[in-house]
Amino acid sequence: MDLLQDPKGDRQVNTIPTPPHRPLCEELLFIDEKPNWKLLREHLFKEGRISKGQIMRIVEMCNYHLKNEGNVIYVDDPLTLVGDIHGQYYDLMKVLEMGGDPEQGKYV
Repeated sequence: MDLLQDPKGDRQVNTIPTPPHRPLCEELLFIDEKPNWKLLREHLFKEGRISKGQIMRIVEMCNYHLKNEGNVIYVDDPLTLVGDIHGQYYDLMKVLEMGGDPEQGKYV
């Protein structure tokens, strides 16, 4: 990924890498019609961007699954129960860091 340059050398915290210059392309973001969540997590963590169309596609996928789920689900333990993170991306990253890989565990 192309990183933004700092031509003036005036970056306040120069120990933090510059954000990606371009949004993720469709071919990288979606694999077999599913979002590549690991790449997306890494990209957003670096303050990268995705397009409005990509956001809408992910939201539509989520809506589809949420509408087709029952209002009560039964899950076996062990699992990680997550409360409302109020849209805070870095809080979500901390939850995933503490709770483990979503592919290996269960999250509610």
